[in-house]
Amino acid sequence: MAQSGSDRRVNVTPYLGMDQVVIAPIKGEGDVLTYTNVVAGVAADVHTRRVEAAIDVQYNHSFGWGRQATDQDTISGIATANVRLARGLALQAGGLATRARTDGYSGAFAQRGSLSTQVYAGYVGPSYTTRLGDFDVNAAYRLGYARIDDSTHRDFAGGQLSDAFADSWTHSLLGSVGFAPDTLIPGVGLVASAGYDREDASQLDQRFEDAWGRLDATVPLSPTLAAVGGVGYEDIKISQRSPLLDANGVPVIRGGRYVTDESSPRALVYDFDDIIWDVGVLWRPSRRTSLEARVGERYGGMTYQGSFNWQGRDSSFAIALFDGIDSFGRIITGDVAALSGSQFNIARNPFTGDITGCAFSATGGGQCFNDALAGITGANFRYRGVAAQYALQRGQWGYGLGFGYSQRKFITPNGQTVLIRGSRDQNWYGIGTVSYAPSNRDSIDVATYLNYFDASGNREDVLNYGTFGSYNRNIGRNLSASASLGIDGVKADDLETLINLMGQVGLRYSF
Repeated sequence: MAQSGSDRRVNVTPYLGMDQVVIAPIKGEGDVLTYTNVVAGVAADVHTRRVEAAIDVQYNHSFGWGRQATDQDTISGIATANVRLARGLALQAGGLATRARTDGYSGAFAQRGSLSTQVYAGYVGPSYTTRLGDFDVNAAYRLGYARIDDSTHRDFAGGQLSDAFADSWTHSLLGSVGFAPDTLIPGVGLVASAGYDREDASQLDQRFEDAWGRLDATVPLSPTLAAVGGVGYEDIKISQRSPLLDANGVPVIRGGRYVTDESSPRALVYDFDDIIWDVGVLWRPSRRTSLEARVGERYGGMTYQGSFNWQGRDSSFAIALFDGIDSFGRIITGDVAALSGSQFNIARNPFTGDITGCAFSATGGGQCFNDALAGITGANFRYRGVAAQYALQRGQWGYGLGFGYSQRKFITPNGQTVLIRGSRDQNWYGIGTVSYAPSNRDSIDVATYLNYFDASGNREDVLNYGTFGSYNRNIGRNLSASASLGIDGVKADDLETLINLMGQVGLRYSF
């Protein structure tokens, strides 16, 4: 279904499909597995005067042939929407569904894995911006929810999943008021802002609270360069209850997670309150390009943050250096909230229907989820790293590139089973995609991915890599056929390398 107008674009395409998939080991132990996938999904692109939205969601049921190929259900995709309710007032919402490994093989191919989990994350909230005389006023609230659905009863590779994430609710409230340079004070712009963030996680009734306020100044040094800096106060508290103990004094674990002792007092895991400050530079040579870099003191030590954004006519590039106190629930909902726009290119794994980790957008607002999904845990951690994304759509060709590195330093009570306080995980990831449409009937898609997870403690370090290519052809007005070939490899420490060869053929009918 499609409607068009001078300021209107509405394209909604429901579809049904059936695929035949074969997975054969070419290195390492394993049987040849065969699956029949039944697929139902919808893709939508909406752009009107008040609504901008994108949806790409798919349900996949895999019928396994044989004892080793078990039936599986997967829901995957993204959705994002921005609705302008009134002048200055808008409502944003978005969601993510995908699948991830929970057996320690972070990032590895999920179809063959016996332990995988369905991941859901979403958010909704209003934002308001207006101008009162010389003052710019902004306010926003976001309600987020993240959940993983699994039934883990076995050991994590090297340790039990007693620190596993289950679900959490997050609240984020932000407000600011300020004026631009030379408006009220010659050569200086000031902004006063305050915020409150809270997360309530089901694992051990964990609670995160962060309240802060600060004053930021902008001092132009030239038409394109300004000095920036700010000072404020922050109060962070992380607390949780104790696990229930059995008669021998050992924590009770059910479904791979600690059972909470609801009668136990709430204990502080992390308590920080102090002055925070940072200084830096802001460079904006054009409307399409901006660079900001800051250094300061926060969390009791030095912090470094920065970002670069460039928007071309048919391409975009963004890179961010980050440093904060975070959790899986807050990261994944924040990643979903970072999506914007109504045109995305989502590379799907043709053998499972899973999204491969990134939503690319040549108009900006894309996002990669690889890093958040690589190390799912119920613990909070100091989160530092860098993430970058590039997208280009030019004529028949489309390109996407995402890569990043992160380090998680865990904030947990001493003595938990899996994660030790102060231990560190590191993750490197990269994904590249190329699409080519030689005609309106044919298209070719290629994706290559790499993920290395350096785990702390006695958990396995995991290297996962692979590539696949797909050819799609329209064989009727609503019917299309596809064929795919791919290789996926995984290596975990001293364990044998596993490499699978995968093939797929399928049909899809679009309404």
